[in-house]
Parts: sequence; structure tokens; C-alpha cells
Amino acid sequence: MNPSRTPMSPADVLSFLSRHQDRHTSNKVLHGHPSPAFWRTEGAADALQGLSGALSRHPAKVNLYFSIPFCLPTDPPHCGFCLFPTEDYRGKSATTHYLELMAREIRLQRELHRGSQLESFYVGGGTPNLLHPSDYARLMELADSLFPGQTQGIEKTLEGIPQLFSEDKVAAIKAAGFNRVSMGVQQLNERLIRYSGRKQTNRHVFDAIASFARHELACNVDLIYAWPEQTVQDMLDGLRAVVACGIRHITHYELNIAGRSDFALHQRQHVPTMAGKLEMYLQAKAYLESEGFVQRTVYDWERADATALPSGLMASEYRYEQNLRDGLDADSSQAPRYMCGVGHAAVSVRAHRPSSGVPSVSSMNWRSLSRYAESVQADGLPVERFHVHTEEDVRLLWLFQSLQEMAVDLDKYSTHFGSEFVDDCAGVVDVLGQHGWASVQGRCWRLSAEGGFFVPLIQSLLAHPRVLALQAASAQQASHPTHIPIRSAIDTGACSPTR
Repeated sequence: MNPSRTPMSPADVLSFLSRHQDRHTSNKVLHGHPSPAFWRTEGAADALQGLSGALSRHPAKVNLYFSIPFCLPTDPPHCGFCLFPTEDYRGKSATTHYLELMAREIRLQRELHRGSQLESFYVGGGTPNLLHPSDYARLMELADSLFPGQTQGIEKTLEGIPQLFSEDKVAAIKAAGFNRVSMGVQQLNERLIRYSGRKQTNRHVFDAIASFARHELACNVDLIYAWPEQTVQDMLDGLRAVVACGIRHITHYELNIAGRSDFALHQRQHVPTMAGKLEMYLQAKAYLESEGFVQRTVYDWERADATALPSGLMASEYRYEQNLRDGLDADSSQAPRYMCGVGHAAVSVRAHRPSSGVPSVSSMNWRSLSRYAESVQADGLPVERFHVHTEEDVRLLWLFQSLQEMAVDLDKYSTHFGSEFVDDCAGVVDVLGQHGWASVQGRCWRLSAEGGFFVPLIQSLLAHPRVLALQAASAQQASHPTHIPIRSAIDTGACSPTR
């Protein structure tokens, strides 16, 4: 066991589970570990700028994310459930101005990525298909300006909502060079979708899917289960309709009941209990497997097809996210992978093996669009929050991503962290084994079907000792504010979290 880690005893694990197992959980995919609530805010942009030289000396494979913050206004706001910071759409002039702000940020970011190789490109939001058809080529130009000559031959995804994928927009998306779309359908029951305030019909969904096929674009469909008043039959009807259309990648995820969303504040009594959600998860799993889908993650389902699209992509694949699930370099001869975010509220995560001596950092751009604009117009990186990861943070980042695939590769863990997972997390391994949620199978710790449903809870469980330490550090920082120089934070592995 690594003496620097704080293990949880079986009693600690049982106590944690008894307090949290029956509570609604929020999705832990977005930022991994630790929560941005613990990231440094004071001097965040200067801190990241100070690392640019060190980071550029260690080229990596980059998965590029562009954030488009604009959404159609809905009642309730944010479609009732969304936790992303967004801005109401205010017309083409506003989006044109925003793309120019992104161009300025890209010029400021270039030094951070010198020598790195672009591996995939994803445009999210917000609602990227709100943009004018001419803007899609502009997005590709911006990506190419950050990674010159590297946008060919990679997966390039643009997401959006069904009612905005008009034929002219889909044609423009394809002409710009995108080869994949991700469509946030969320619900195919037209009565239930009204909870979100969206003006969406099933015809919008199926017309868009037909248009993607005509333009030979790979397509992913997002569906949410455990929606207010949704039954198991409602859920299965939606899955059957999407499967019947020939879709080969489905993201089927649990509704987030968290934060100050309308669903969390006003619809909580209408969503299924945790036991009901588990039943929905298991029934969806059984149905999709019966249709030939393979579960790649807790929420990603793929039905493979031996025939590649003209772009070279397989319609079932989602390389952007797959690339990030094992971002650490396997050995000194292999470059690590990281996520580079550009735009309003965009997140970047760059992790390195503890033994590499290279700083591991996460950053988040301003969630206020006006603050974002002020920063880039003043030629400053628009960073609101920043975190230098300790060795324990890197370990948890890696575990969070591994658990999306419902397993921990014990050999990779040992290679990355110099110890054995079953020793470092003996209390968790023992108790979850007794629950029937996980077991050691050869050189893999694998979650059962029921354990897969509880991945967010298991992630929180594994991170609990570190989160307690971060909370204590935050309280101390609030009582005795001090400035820790960024070089000191890197050399000592310390961090200076603030709220």
C-alpha cells in the first residue's frame, strides 16, 4: 500500500454507502476529480501562463473541445435539467462576435500546445447547431489555426438539438469537414419532452437522422432515462424507435438531479426512486444487448458495423471520449492524451504520470461571457479557475475515467502508480465485493451490472478521503488567506484551492 494514501476501512465504506446509496446522484463525467469548487481562482490565468513553457516541452495528443454557449430560451430555463453555463441566443451578430473572441483566445493558447498532435475535435455547448450555416467552416478554420494541417483524417463532431438540424445546415456541417454529429434528443415521448420547455417533435428527430444518412455523417443520439413521470415502457419505446432507425451509437444516461435546475428544485417528486432508476438501467441494458449493442461505458452503447463511412469512421465509434479514458502515457516513449478546451466555460485537463515530473493541471475558462470577453480582449488567457494536481488527484482522475468503462485494469494501475489497487483500496474492494457490485477477475477489477449503475457513487466513495482533505484546506485558506507561488505548488505537490 502506498503510505501517502488515506485508505477507507470497511466500516468507513459501509458508513458512506448507508448515507448516500439512496440519494439522487449527479453525473461525475464532466470534470472528473476534483470538483472545480476546489480549484484556485486567485491569479489562475497567470498561473497557467507560467506553466506554458513547461507544458510545451512535453508534446501530447490533443482532443480539442470548442464551447458554443448559446441556447434557445426555454421555460423552465436550461431545458429544466441542464447544469452547463449557457447564454440565451441573441442572433447572428452575437455569435459572429463570439467566434472572433475564440479566435483571439486561440492566438493566446498556441504556446501551450506547441508540438502536440490533434487527435479529435468536438464542438459542444450550448447548442452549436444554432449557428448560421456559414459558421461551420469558420469553426474548422479556427481549429486548423490552433493545430495547422492537423484537422484532416480525425473524428470531428458537432452537437445540436433535433429541431435545428435543417437540411441546409446539415449540408453545411458536412461541407465544412465535420464527419460526425451528436444529437441531444433526450426524450421521444412528446408529452414528457414538454417538461423541458423544448419545442421538439419526433418528426424533427427522424427527419434529422434521415438527413445525416443522406450526407453520410456518423450520428450519436442522446437519450435520458429516469425523466419526470417516465415509465419503463416509455423508456423502452424510445430506445426501440432509435434502434429501428439504424443508429449505431446511443448515449443513454440517467437524469441529473442536482444543483439549482428546475428538475432538481420542482420535479424531484416526479422522478423514479433510486430503486426505480436501477430497474430502468437494467431493463435498458438487457434490451440493448438483445439488439446487438455492446456497452462501452456506463452510458455509451455501440452496435458495430464492419463497413466504414466514406470518412473512414465507424458509425458506432466515439473516439473523442474514448481517447480521454486512458490519458496517461503508458511509458516514456508514448505521448499522453489531454483535453484542450476553447471558449466560454471550456475545461482543459492535462494529466501526466506522477513519475514523469511534468505538472498535471486542469483549468476552466470564465463562466461569465462578459468576463470571458474582457479577458481575451485584454490579451489575457480567460481562465477563471485552475488546479495543479497532486499525485493523489492524478490517481483519482485516472480511476474516474476507468470506472466509466466499469473496470480497473490492475496492470495499468500498477504501472502508472507503483502500487496495487486492491491494496490501496482494500476496504472498498472488500465491501463492494460483499455487495455483489464488483469482483477481481484475473488482472481486472470489474463492476457487475448493478455496480455499473452505481458508478457515480463509487467514484465519490473512492475520492472521499481526498475530498475531505480539500475541504479542510479550503476552510483553512478562507481563515488564513495566503498566496502559494505556482512554482512552489508544482514542486511540493501542494494546491491552493479556493471557493
